[in-house]
Amino acid sequence: MPEEDVSYEIIPVTPIKKLQERIERIESTGTSPQLQNLINQIIELIKNNQKIVNDVIQANVELKNELSRLPSKIDDLLATINNFISLVEAAASEEVAPATQPQVQQPSPDVFKPIIEELKKISDQNKNLVESNKTVLEELKKADRRAKARGTPVSALLSTYPLRRDLKKDIRKVEQ
Repeated sequence: MPEEDVSYEIIPVTPIKKLQERIERIESTGTSPQLQNLINQIIELIKNNQKIVNDVIQANVELKNELSRLPSKIDDLLATINNFISLVEAAASEEVAPATQPQVQQPSPDVFKPIIEELKKISDQNKNLVESNKTVLEELKKADRRAKARGTPVSALLSTYPLRRDLKKDIRKVEQ
C-alpha cells in the first residue's frame, strides 16, 4: 500500500473510551424503573382519555336520537294546548253569556193585560187623531176653495192683518 493513500489522524482515545463505557452501561441496565413507571402512567392516561372520548360519542348519539323525537313531541304538546285553550274559551263563553244576558222567565198572561189595555187605548186615540186630522184637512180645503172662489188671495188677507209689519221684522231678526 502506498503511503500516500492512507491518511492517519491523531485523536485522543479517552473520550471515545468513556462514551463506549457509557453506552455499555445503558445497554446492560435496560430501562430504569422510574422511566418504566412514567411510560405506564402515560399509557394508562391514554386509555382513560379514549374511554372518555367513547362515552362522549355515545352521549352525542343518544342526544341526537332524543332531539330527533322532540319535534313530534312538541307538535303533540301544541295540539293538547290548543284543545285546552278551546275548552277554556268555551267554558268562559258559557259563564259570560248568562251574566250578560239575564235569565228571561216566562211571565204569566195576567202581567201583560194592563199593558195590552194601554196599547189598545193608545191605538184608539191614534185612530181618533187620524179622523180629526182628516176632518181638519177637509175644512182647510173648503176654506181654500172659498178663498179662491172669492178671488181674494191669502196674501191680501194677511196684509190687512194689523201686525203684519211687526211679524216681518221678527222674521228678519230670527233669520239673522
